[in-house]
Amino acid sequence: MTIVYIILAFVVGIVLAKLFGGTKRTPSTSVQEKGKSGDKSAEYLKQIESYKAEIESLKKKQQSALDEANSKVENLNKQLQAALDGKVDESLKTQLAETDKLKKKIKNLEDDLEEMEDDLDSAKKKLKTKDVEAKGLQDELDKINKNYKVVSEELEKAREELNDKINELNLKMESLTFVQEILTAKQSSDASIAKLYPKIDGLSDFITTELQETVCGIYNLKEDAKEALFGDGLKSWVATAKKDWIKGKTSIAFVGEFSAGKTSIVNRILSQDDPNVPLLPVSTKATTAIPTYISGGVGTIYQFFTPDNQLKNLDEKTFKRVNKEVLDQVQGMSSLIQYFVMKYKNPNLQSLSILDTPGFNSNDKEDAERTIGVINECDALFWVFDVNAGTVNRASINLIKQHLHKPLYVIINKVDTKATSEVDKVESLIRKTLSEAGLTVKGFIRFSSKAPLADIMNPIKSVGRDSAKDNYLETLIDAVQSWTNAQEQDVVDAKKEADRLLNISNNLVNSYNTAIRNLSNDCETVAGIPHFEEHLFRKDGYEMSIYDYNRMTGLLQTICGTRCDALCDLYNQQMEARGELEQAWNTHAEERVQWQRLNECLNMLKTKVNDLKK
Repeated sequence: MTIVYIILAFVVGIVLAKLFGGTKRTPSTSVQEKGKSGDKSAEYLKQIESYKAEIESLKKKQQSALDEANSKVENLNKQLQAALDGKVDESLKTQLAETDKLKKKIKNLEDDLEEMEDDLDSAKKKLKTKDVEAKGLQDELDKINKNYKVVSEELEKAREELNDKINELNLKMESLTFVQEILTAKQSSDASIAKLYPKIDGLSDFITTELQETVCGIYNLKEDAKEALFGDGLKSWVATAKKDWIKGKTSIAFVGEFSAGKTSIVNRILSQDDPNVPLLPVSTKATTAIPTYISGGVGTIYQFFTPDNQLKNLDEKTFKRVNKEVLDQVQGMSSLIQYFVMKYKNPNLQSLSILDTPGFNSNDKEDAERTIGVINECDALFWVFDVNAGTVNRASINLIKQHLHKPLYVIINKVDTKATSEVDKVESLIRKTLSEAGLTVKGFIRFSSKAPLADIMNPIKSVGRDSAKDNYLETLIDAVQSWTNAQEQDVVDAKKEADRLLNISNNLVNSYNTAIRNLSNDCETVAGIPHFEEHLFRKDGYEMSIYDYNRMTGLLQTICGTRCDALCDLYNQQMEARGELEQAWNTHAEERVQWQRLNECLNMLKTKVNDLKK
């Protein structure tokens, strides 16, 4: 049995030697090396994968060693059987001799195995600790990523704010440059304008002050007549007299909200769909930022009028600086520019002048004021609506209703972007809104970039030129002449009335004098009726007969009654006639003064008009 145990121990030694032979290592050293590999979670994961791989390798080696041990066991079984049968060879003796050595080696292997198991447990604990550390690192990484995202967002926001500030600074610089160019713009060298404008302004001032005060001080004119001669009629004449680009032409104005499509319509009118005719050589924002007259000329010229009616020249670069953003940076732009004038060679502008306006933007008071100041100089107003807007600006309605005295047309633009039924609804809404506001619309026009040009040109051609502004001075002179003639006739009539009252007063004076004389005669007759008589036997005294007494009492009754009443009545009539006569002379004097003032105004008006025509 001892031999059997030895053989079994030998077999176990061989198995253990095969199992751990060549794979012995120092786990503590391996763990220590892994501990030094870093604290990053990725390295720990790699260590875990390494352990898994080693374990799998050990399993394969164990299976291989087991197979080999089985083979050895079978072989040993054969040798054991041979030993039992008394057949022990030298090799077996040698193996038995080495059994003691194998025992010691097995003991060492067992110790190493225990140490490896301890190291493996320690490694597992450290690995668990590292997992916790890795999770902490991941949380820290998530926190860092979150902070990075916040910082990135703040950085992006700061970058956007910086870009906005840069854009704002550029815009302010652009605005400053524009204002400097406007302030330093050279006045037009046209000598005729330099002489003409002061004459027009002088005549206009005379009409609105001295002439208007004189006429309105004499006559109570109706509001429409007053407006025609001293209001819009005068303004239209002044505008036409100063603006050669609209003189003798049909002038139309376009208004509407920004992006309603005014400029695209204007360009089609300018080109008449002829590709060889140049379009408006400016951007949309530039043409609509300030009222801009577009007219034909021999070359391209950019000019602007100051509020004091000075005409100044601009280069194209400066003109193109004019946009809504630039103007928003410059408060009180109307104190620098009243309106722009752009002339360029275009055969379609021979009998037509177009006014492109900023429209009635309710949020911009200056836009509205600039527009109102010029629209009534035109013969018709075209109000452009974007069919996609769907609403009517109430502020624009109020402004047009209050200030517009010209025919109004409504253009519903971009109708190709909606179905016909939708366009019908929009037009119905606009019609209803304007009708309820009391606005009369001359015509509704549906238009788009694809619509025939005739859809817009036919209404424009139907606009009649207001010739009243061309004949304004003649009409005014005729009116003042008529008032002067009428006033002169009033002077003549007042003189006749005064003369008539003078005759009446003189007759009353004569009648009064006659009544005084009659009263005086009656008094003298009464005084002479009692006569003085001397008597011998009684005292002397005045005596009268019964006839004389009756005569005296009758005369006294006549004096106290008829004569005094007639005298008082004549006196009252004379005082009344004198008052009427005085009033008549005052009236005559006033009528004469008014006639003189009218006549002086008429002569002054004719002189200024003749001077204007020179």
